[in-house]
Amino acid sequence: MDFTSLYSTRIQKTFDDDQAEILETFLQKSVSKEAAKVTLINYHKGLPIMYPATVMGVDRGNLDLDVHPQQAVVIDSDRYTLIRSKLFPFAIAAHVQYVNIKKHAVSLNKLCYVEILAENRNSVRLSLDPPVQASILHEGEEIVGSLVDISVQGLAMIIDHYLQIESDTEVPVQFLLPDLVMQKEVPVKLPAKLIKIDGEASPYRCRFKISPDKQQEQALSRYIFQRQVAVIHELKEIVD
Repeated sequence: MDFTSLYSTRIQKTFDDDQAEILETFLQKSVSKEAAKVTLINYHKGLPIMYPATVMGVDRGNLDLDVHPQQAVVIDSDRYTLIRSKLFPFAIAAHVQYVNIKKHAVSLNKLCYVEILAENRNSVRLSLDPPVQASILHEGEEIVGSLVDISVQGLAMIIDHYLQIESDTEVPVQFLLPDLVMQKEVPVKLPAKLIKIDGEASPYRCRFKISPDKQQEQALSRYIFQRQVAVIHELKEIVD
């Protein structure tokens, strides 16, 4: 999984020097029970999963931790995690070297200082699983793509060809929003403003800011809550 959109790097010296400093600090401080406590953060399907973890040691350039069972599941799935510790002025992004879900054990490497951009969001943005077909209308042309994540303030679509649309252009977006409780689909059409297009080749990820009316916002909030419940239930089922 590409999780780089969740953070912005904060390299202090070089990547290698920063990683060496992080590992050395953990190695020196891990003898203190208080200092060995960290918080791990994953945005699993968009939902923040955050639990405390304990640093068990540093071995061959890897950071070994004992983690919460649900955190182990999402780390195994997402292959990354973000670390918060009072030992450092910044959060830390880490790739996964090894996971043992049954033993709640994780080894991390490729550690670097970051600012977690996802923490600046005003609302939870959840992935749609599976994605939903959506379309936008621009200059009389219907452009079809896949709606892959959504919040009450924005959404992202995957589109096969590059959009010849300037940033801040307003377009209508329409799709069928699943109602997981009623087991039906609710048609939604709302105004959206193009914020950014990610990707240098197809498929492109197009990010929009949306302006739902009160009824649409209620429908979106209901779906997002249902998705949160479903994701948490999935994790509990795996752990149990």
